[in-house]
Amino acid sequence: MEPVQIALVVGGLLVLSTLLGFAWQNKQGAVSRKAKASLPPDVPAELIDQGAVITLLQFSGPYCSYCQAMRVVLGNEAASSEGTVAHREIDITDYPELTASLKVAQTPTTFIVTGSGHIMSRIHGAAKPPVVAHEVQQALTQRKAQADEYLI
Repeated sequence: MEPVQIALVVGGLLVLSTLLGFAWQNKQGAVSRKAKASLPPDVPAELIDQGAVITLLQFSGPYCSYCQAMRVVLGNEAASSEGTVAHREIDITDYPELTASLKVAQTPTTFIVTGSGHIMSRIHGAAKPPVVAHEVQQALTQRKAQADEYLI
């Protein structure tokens, strides 16, 4: 192979890997929401804080550095909510069946779960505090609207 061809191949691989890195980083903190609560509950009751309106259920891996950062973000959000929001961290190796059934493909993955075990939304990867705060506010607003429907 000629030196020019080698340089072009290496340069092309460098550009491709850079673009893939930016695409991966851009997907961190992406949110997906469920349209309706499913029956039966998605998450077992023992994993949810029954005293809170919603639980931030974080699936983490044993050697995940992003999980540690997300633990701080979610812990701060729960601490600032005065008991309305709880944070629980689940090791994916302790619950492999649940991890598979919820299709957790990366760590951290955080689910916003109601007290009855229904998933309201999912945060893929590590998210910044404003993203988490927005999702928590959306979930609380949605739960209040659902509760108000029963009063009519």
